[in-house]
Amino acid sequence: MTTASEQLAAAVKAAEEANAKVEALKKQSHAEDLKLAKELIARHGFTQTDLKPELKVGRGPAKRASTPRKSTRRSKK
Repeated sequence: MTTASEQLAAAVKAAEEANAKVEALKKQSHAEDLKLAKELIARHGFTQTDLKPELKVGRGPAKRASTPRKSTRRSKK
């Protein structure tokens, strides 16, 4: 019969091994996905200009200024 501390040590070791395996699989998957992306870019002849809008990180909705710019304000007469 094992003690609680031995069971805990075994569980911690198993968790560390599982985390290491997950990280290794993530790296492998990343490399495979990058290879696939490069193949598709080459196959279809995409350029940087074609891909730039698709890879753009969203910045959310634009914030409106509290007052309009000088160029758009009505001039006082």
